[in-house]
Amino acid sequence: MRKVVGSRRGPLVTQFLSESLMLTLISLIISIVLLIILLPKFNLLAGKSFNLTILYSPAVIVAVLGSIIVAGILGGSYPAFFLSRFSPLTVLKGEITQGSAGSLFRKILVVIQFTISVAMIICTLVVFRQLKYLKTMDQGFDQENILTLQLNQGMVRKYPVLKLSLMENDDIKYVTSTNTQIGEGSGKVIFSMETDQGMAQRGINFAVVDHDFVDALGIKMVTGRDFQLDMPSDTLASVVVNETLANRMGWSDAIGKKVQLGDGAQINARVIGVMKDYHQTGMYNEIESLMLVYRERNNIIYIKLSGNNTEQTMSFIENKWKEVFPDQPFTYTYLSERFNNQFEADEKRGLIFTMFTILAILIACLGLFGLASYMVEQRTREIGIRKVFGADEGVIVRLISRDFIILVSISIIIAVPVAYYFMSNWLENYVYRTNIGVSILAVAALITVLLTFITISFKAYQASVLNPASSIRTE
Repeated sequence: MRKVVGSRRGPLVTQFLSESLMLTLISLIISIVLLIILLPKFNLLAGKSFNLTILYSPAVIVAVLGSIIVAGILGGSYPAFFLSRFSPLTVLKGEITQGSAGSLFRKILVVIQFTISVAMIICTLVVFRQLKYLKTMDQGFDQENILTLQLNQGMVRKYPVLKLSLMENDDIKYVTSTNTQIGEGSGKVIFSMETDQGMAQRGINFAVVDHDFVDALGIKMVTGRDFQLDMPSDTLASVVVNETLANRMGWSDAIGKKVQLGDGAQINARVIGVMKDYHQTGMYNEIESLMLVYRERNNIIYIKLSGNNTEQTMSFIENKWKEVFPDQPFTYTYLSERFNNQFEADEKRGLIFTMFTILAILIACLGLFGLASYMVEQRTREIGIRKVFGADEGVIVRLISRDFIILVSISIIIAVPVAYYFMSNWLENYVYRTNIGVSILAVAALITVLLTFITISFKAYQASVLNPASSIRTE
């Protein structure tokens, strides 16, 4: 019998390898089709411009062919050489048992798959937690119900007319203007600032604003006052600074400090107020020194709405716009929408992480289900004997589940420190960052354990209700 098996081992190995290569080739064809279908959507999601021309490059063709050959050989070698060892009688009797080496190899694969899955779950949770942290932390200003309009250079001179007409509506609380979008940075020039040692030059971020800017954006004043319409001197002789600027200049009392632009020819002013810090440069940058300079005509208009009768108020604003600017289209954005655009890259990154996490979990669960089926098949007689001696369904389910929980626990132990290390380094790129925390690690572990139970529950229950007589019956 051994001679017969030995004489047929070659054709059997060849058959397994050819089938493995064929399946790998079919997988390649399916993957290319999916790539063609999904690549435009991926480019749209990731903001990239990948195209299929790279598939025709010699390097990619060689790499793909090499992957097919390697994957096909590796995929077919193990079952080919493993199964060809057994005699036909052993195979027909169903007495193939798992060897320790083969069992260990399968368990290692499961551990690797779930290690990747757990790590991906942690990474995804951290990305979304960081995104939520940036979106919900205090920006230092109120962005709700604020409409943004844009004027060109020729329209700016009619801004006061538009402002007066818009303030006729009781549902419009404030109309103000600035030269730079809030949350999107600001200009920076050299100012001469008063210090204990006299005037010193400093590079200061500044924004030009109309009166009511501070009130319209809900920015808090720490000391002093904001620009006022009934104070004409504010136009040329007053500035408002933020807390960071006051602290960096070492001003214990900033009110009245002198500020000059260059030689003082354009701005020769004094500080009239200190406002609380707000994120003029967005949530991805540290708050910098900021000075507000008062000018009545600017190209960016902010309209603070009451939040009541929004549709009627928008129609009113559009009508007033057309009266003042009949040749210009009425276009607007909400400040909250524009401000949230800065998070677009992280939102896309979170979605991509989620997609790959789901894919990794799916592959891991398929591998786990296959291993569960195999192990239940190998332990059928053991399960039947245990049931004969009084073991109930709960005992059998725990018996089957225990080995898998151990494997998944090993995966969690490996994945947690690895994911923690990489995501801690990733968070270092942010000025304002959340902490990973035990809760994220615990949630990732819980999700993995639940997925494990769900994956193996069917096979475990199937084994637990099997008729003991069928389980222990032999040929």
